[in-house]
Amino acid sequence: RSLSLTEAGNLLYLQGEELLRDAEQAVSSVHNLNDATRGVLKVGISQSFGTMHIIPALPEFMARHPDLELQVSLLDHKVDVVSEGLDLLLTMSEQLPLGMVARPLMKCQFLLVASPGYIAQHGNISRPEQLVEHNCLVYQGEWHEHSMWQFRKGEDYCEIGVSGNFRVDNAPALKSAAVSGLGIVYLASYLMEDEIAQGTLVPLLPDWQLTHNLPLQAVYPRRKHLAPKVSAFIDFIKTHISSPPYWDAKFDHLYKLRK
Repeated sequence: RSLSLTEAGNLLYLQGEELLRDAEQAVSSVHNLNDATRGVLKVGISQSFGTMHIIPALPEFMARHPDLELQVSLLDHKVDVVSEGLDLLLTMSEQLPLGMVARPLMKCQFLLVASPGYIAQHGNISRPEQLVEHNCLVYQGEWHEHSMWQFRKGEDYCEIGVSGNFRVDNAPALKSAAVSGLGIVYLASYLMEDEIAQGTLVPLLPDWQLTHNLPLQAVYPRRKHLAPKVSAFIDFIKTHISSPPYWDAKFDHLYKLRK
């Protein structure tokens, strides 16, 4: 006994077969897009770090990948990678969201600095404990409040709870306040390359290690396969920054004082 399709059944079969081919072609197109550095790459970067050290390097990356459109969001708030529609987030947060993968790129050093004018008016310091007598400028934002400053020198370790008359949620604004002579500040080295070279900010306690070292991490959703365009961007940024980062080369003489 043999079975055969009715006319309606045969039509349904043919249309279903066509839909299946279309679906397979669509999946193939997506795979081809993911398997090449083309299409759109959406990247989130912290505002200050991105402006100073990532954006200036992008022409070289784009020249290498002319078929790629890069969409960058400069951020100063906590970000949900998935809800923001990002492929990748470059962040200095130590907190890793659930379902995310983090690839460390480098460690960010911190320096204690003040302006020559502030030092002339209020005096220099030789030990961290003296900070309680000074006006200390504090970063206070959505990420964290950084009013407990940590120092190490050999076997000596101390945590100093600092205070002052100025708090702000923006690191470049904190630097600007310090340059203007408002007080002492504890900032990431990547922010102060020019100011220290020009003498508008002076390092304090150079023989003490500041233990608050944030990692720069590339954060992306956990997937079986990482899209080549994401991998290419991460590799480029890691090579561009290098480890230790290129801006810290100017501070080698300071880091050598730390025991």
